[in-house]
Amino acid sequence: MLSTTLCYIEKNGKYLLLHRVKKKNDINHDKWIGVGGKFEPGETAEECLVREVYEETGLTLTEYYLAGVIKFYDNAGGDQDMYLFKGTDFTGELIKDCPEGELLWVDADKVLDLPTWEGDHFFIEPLLKGARNLNMTVRYANDVLTEFKDDTEPVKIHTSTKLTTPHGFSTRVGGVSDDVYATLNLGMNRGDDINRVKENWRRFLETAGITAREFVCGAQVHGNNVHIATHADARPAYGPGELIEADGYVTNEPNLPLAIFTADCVPLLLQDEKAGVVGAIHCGWRSTVADIEGNAIARFKELNSDPADIHAAIGPAIDACCFEVGSEVIEAVQKLLNNPATAYITAKENGKYMLNLRGVVRERLIQLGLKPDNIELTGGCTMCHPELYYSHRYSNGARGSLAAVIQK
Repeated sequence: MLSTTLCYIEKNGKYLLLHRVKKKNDINHDKWIGVGGKFEPGETAEECLVREVYEETGLTLTEYYLAGVIKFYDNAGGDQDMYLFKGTDFTGELIKDCPEGELLWVDADKVLDLPTWEGDHFFIEPLLKGARNLNMTVRYANDVLTEFKDDTEPVKIHTSTKLTTPHGFSTRVGGVSDDVYATLNLGMNRGDDINRVKENWRRFLETAGITAREFVCGAQVHGNNVHIATHADARPAYGPGELIEADGYVTNEPNLPLAIFTADCVPLLLQDEKAGVVGAIHCGWRSTVADIEGNAIARFKELNSDPADIHAAIGPAIDACCFEVGSEVIEAVQKLLNNPATAYITAKENGKYMLNLRGVVRERLIQLGLKPDNIELTGGCTMCHPELYYSHRYSNGARGSLAAVIQK
């Protein structure tokens, strides 16, 4: 998918518009639009924005925000994701001769009166009113508008009253991805468009109250390795660096978000406010019966944490209503808990069992010294609610990914 930027720069109640009249064979000929252009290889949306604005206007943006993503489709193959920005401050002087056309400051109440693409009105109007996190689709056929769809929704996350530090469990609501990834896909290896996933991460972290744009995540292998993370491990979404092979992370370093991915497995966030330690743990059934919870608490102890001071939030996962397993899983769970674990198991007539994995995780945390009142379950069953969550079992693997994040 081609990615572009478009920016409407505001100053004293006026907007800088480009009247496209200079280039031959310009598809935008005689249209009045903002300034912007195509991503260069490796660029982020912000890097593309700043470069394109400077090249076309001579201005250096110093304050701006991303208003949303507008997805354009046409029958000529010119599909693109347009990252729509609003600029609010800049330095420099406006160039007198722009190769694209004529640059003019236009009164805000006149912007929509000027000739432009029919579909542009749908996003320009909310942009002028200060809207953010737009997610819109515009379709053309032979330059004629055939469809407009506004999928803009607020980002929906779950949080826990037991945690006092910035954190969140994502849902699939409030992003910009399409199809099986719709809409807040945070998975970086699912086949989704890279720039859409980056935008989803920006929205998720912002909603969770996390300002850092680099975080610790890794190659989850359904094991029991829990890594003590430092800032040296942090990376942006799709950033360079080797992924750590681990299913959990703990840290006592400030401003270092920890993230894990799920789509049925149990996401676990931990915090010891007294010791200043946080953790994010991916608790699938394999990791759980391998006692990843025990390893997580052991890492907390290495950072001078007392289990009695640890608070835990257990996020959305496949629940006992939907999680059918075989006898080998049940035997491993009973061995882990050192008891029949009957409270978390329901036998079926077909020889299978329904397993309450979130309950097993909670029980194991209590065995490890956490106080029952310090543990909270938040969110629902991922398989029962495909409109709210991604579920590997429900979708047979054709899906996006949820994430859980926490920062000291």
